[in-house]
Amino acid sequence: MSKKTTARLQADELAVWSAVKHLSEQALACVGAEIERETGLSGADFGILSRLEDLGGGELAQRDLALSLGWHKSRLSHQLTRMEARELVVRRQADEARGVLVLITVEGRERIAAARPVHAGAVRRHLLDHLDAHERAVIVAVAARLAGEGGEA
Repeated sequence: MSKKTTARLQADELAVWSAVKHLSEQALACVGAEIERETGLSGADFGILSRLEDLGGGELAQRDLALSLGWHKSRLSHQLTRMEARELVVRRQADEARGVLVLITVEGRERIAAARPVHAGAVRRHLLDHLDAHERAVIVAVAARLAGEGGEA
């Protein structure tokens, strides 16, 4: 029986999976905690606001936003409801083809502008400063190859 057909991961496979999972979880938690502590934005808030600005110039169809985040519609809807209550975003009905549009507000723009330097500093402290140029290039290359093969979760 080959490694690909066994019911359990082999020790070397488990070591790779565990390392990737731990690194991802730890980095996301540390960066998210700094953003929340310094700006009051959750990691989810930051992800949504940054995508609205970076991908849509301030607005995206709700379904496109969900796809870019890899989230189910219901999770995004609940998060947007919380963000609307804090006046970070608004939702508007668009035409049938686009469905619901999510727009960043002035408050949302101000908050994401304040959060970006915090995010950059945290990513550097918790990840990038610990990698040399070669290690960074390897991580980028492997991630790109796996994403190209449908390896994204």
